[in-house]
Amino acid sequence: MFNFRKIVSLTMLLSFIVVVYSGVFLFIVPEGKVAYWVNWELFGLSKTQYAEVHDVGVLLFLISSVLHIYLNWKAVLNYLKNKSKKIVLFTPNFIVALLITLIFTAGSLYKFTPFESFLNIATSMDKYWAHEYGKPPFGHAELSGLKSLCSKMNLDFEEAKKLLEEKGITVKSENETLLKISERAGMTPAEVYKIIKPAKIEGSEEVPTGLGKMTLREVCNDYDIDTNKALEILKSQGFNVSPESQMKELSEQRGMLPMDIYELIKQ
Repeated sequence: MFNFRKIVSLTMLLSFIVVVYSGVFLFIVPEGKVAYWVNWELFGLSKTQYAEVHDVGVLLFLISSVLHIYLNWKAVLNYLKNKSKKIVLFTPNFIVALLITLIFTAGSLYKFTPFESFLNIATSMDKYWAHEYGKPPFGHAELSGLKSLCSKMNLDFEEAKKLLEEKGITVKSENETLLKISERAGMTPAEVYKIIKPAKIEGSEEVPTGLGKMTLREVCNDYDIDTNKALEILKSQGFNVSPESQMKELSEQRGMLPMDIYELIKQ
């Protein structure tokens, strides 16, 4: 009634579909800090759930693939035989398959065309979602206690509490996280943060966020910095820079943080 070989092959096919399906969505979904900031979901699944489905799908695909190779080992060996029916590792077909694998692997590492364009899609999607939903003030800000968040973002804690209470949202303690507050209020962390943003301490500077994925030009435009002056400062410090250079790449040139680059050009 049951055929083990057929079950293995069909399991491998179905797990492959699951891996591709979840992998495509993981490629285009918002980056983690944005997804958690707005409680992002698609077809009822969160980013975390897509990642978990993908991971388990990969495991199932790996197991079924190993079994499939085992069950079809004779066929695999036939692919490595020459005209004399002798097994030769570097057959023309094997060499072509190896070259294709090496080209794709090198493309992901060194980002040459067309792989660079493909990988840039993910960066473009991150920017799209960040523009669509807004960015958190820092990574996993939703897990920060309210008082700690206010301190980091130059917000008056008591004023922030007052603004929330005016919206009918109570704060149980100063260490209650933004995530817990938002869940109890039936809101996203981003919506709660929007309520307390007006509690900014007068005279304090705006704290820049999400610098790593921004280009130098974008940082200058967002924080009112002269782009040409920023280029001069960075070039005088030995940076290989252009207006389209990503802040993360610039910081890696000198072993600095994106915030350090910002402080350098802000002076």
